[in-house]
Amino acid sequence: MMRSSGIVAAAAAMAWAGLARAEDWRDSGNVSTQDDGVQRSDSPPTSQEQVERNLTGVSVLVGGGVEGYTGSLAPRVAVGPAWNVIFGFHPSSTFGVELAYTGALNSVQFDNFGLDPSNAADIIRNGGHAALTFALGPWMVQPFALAGVGVNHSEVSQAARDVGFRSTTAGYIPFGGGFRAQIDRVTMDLRGSWSLPFSDDLFPGATGKGTLGQPVRSFGRWNATLNVGGTFG
Repeated sequence: MMRSSGIVAAAAAMAWAGLARAEDWRDSGNVSTQDDGVQRSDSPPTSQEQVERNLTGVSVLVGGGVEGYTGSLAPRVAVGPAWNVIFGFHPSSTFGVELAYTGALNSVQFDNFGLDPSNAADIIRNGGHAALTFALGPWMVQPFALAGVGVNHSEVSQAARDVGFRSTTAGYIPFGGGFRAQIDRVTMDLRGSWSLPFSDDLFPGATGKGTLGQPVRSFGRWNATLNVGGTFG
């Protein structure tokens, strides 16, 4: 009888200790009781889980930088200011799809044509592209690459027309890369890109090789911008 009583007492003590431990666990925030009476873990996610969560969702970025021309137009067109508005969708922490509006102002180097420089906004470009982005890993600072397709319209001044430039609309292939930094839901994006036109009559006097089998001029564009915004889950 005494042995049975001892076993019962030990079992009761163990049950009491278990209940006390569960109560302490719940009070510490690791277990919560829902309205349906089911206990679920409320333990916070690991830091890596939080980083990956912050990297997914919809992002909106606005930024600016510089843009210039390559090839035969590099000595004929000065580097000028550029700007972006980028809408991104990130279904995973390393893959994204973006739609971007881009623009830039550039001046013709008239001294290259033997004329006095005007220092005017001779080429006003507005355009947009759709692109895929691929990051190297789910990190707070991510190196990434991008590639896509876009279209832009360039409007030129009368002075630029006089030396051979034309207003034009042309398709192009943007590709490049950069670094994306994430701090909570604040996103910073430093990128550089190059754009190869399909067929661009901006400066008909410059002829060259083809892009994807299409005739193009022997020039392209480069662009470097810093963009800041947010990502929303």
